[in-house]
Amino acid sequence: MSIGGRFLEIRKARGLNQVDVAAAIDVSHGALVNYEKGLREPPATAIIAFSRTYNVNPSWLLLGEGRPEQSSLDDLHSRSINIAWAYLTRGGGTVEREHLIKLSSALFQYLMEHGDISDTMSEKLLSLSA
Repeated sequence: MSIGGRFLEIRKARGLNQVDVAAAIDVSHGALVNYEKGLREPPATAIIAFSRTYNVNPSWLLLGEGRPEQSSLDDLHSRSINIAWAYLTRGGGTVEREHLIKLSSALFQYLMEHGDISDTMSEKLLSLSA
């Protein structure tokens, strides 16, 4: 699938019309139509604008890899640290920096690959990494 095809997929999934999306990413309506039909590749500025405006994973837009709704790297990193911290502090006591780094790194890698993590998977991953 082309980048424009991925634009189309997100636009339709979110119930957006072409006119509004074109205006939001600062391209003409005709240009967006051409991107979605695969007649032209969108410029980098349009891809960045689409990614930021609709919170879409830029790697998915460009390469079709990962998940479309994947959060930013900062969000994934913060989330992995928060999950690891909650796990390590649930019994009270002090938390060693090395354990927090090890657990949050494992969670971050999982989140990068899968985009989300269930509570059950989080528990399994944390118990294996601890």
